[in-house]
Amino acid sequence: MLGLVLGLCLRADPAAELEAASKAYDAAVSKADIRALDALLSPSVVFTTATGRVMDKKAVLAMLASPDTRYESVESDQVKRAITGDLAIETGRVRVRGIRNGKPVSETQRYTDVWVRRDGRWQLAAEHTSLAP
Repeated sequence: MLGLVLGLCLRADPAAELEAASKAYDAAVSKADIRALDALLSPSVVFTTATGRVMDKKAVLAMLASPDTRYESVESDQVKRAITGDLAIETGRVRVRGIRNGKPVSETQRYTDVWVRRDGRWQLAAEHTSLAP
């Protein structure tokens, strides 16, 4: 019993873990770090872009690995998170600057991310973005 209590006390804070995963995600996108993104994205992740395009993990990783897409900066703010067990909803605003499909991009988006905690780590399960005015 004491081992169980100690184990619960030593478990990291899920909110801090989620915040770290979210920041790692932004950094991985801005660096086109495909290896980090592969670990952060759920195998069945679904992205709905601000243009209405729906993309799976394979498509997102291919886009970010392409020389036609490079993000100089990805900066999130106004972030709010709600965690219930192994599920979390994150909303916020992200400012993106760089090149997408070979064209310069500088935009602000609102987003909703769904995170799932599996095997002790958070993975992005869904993301929906819309252009902010």
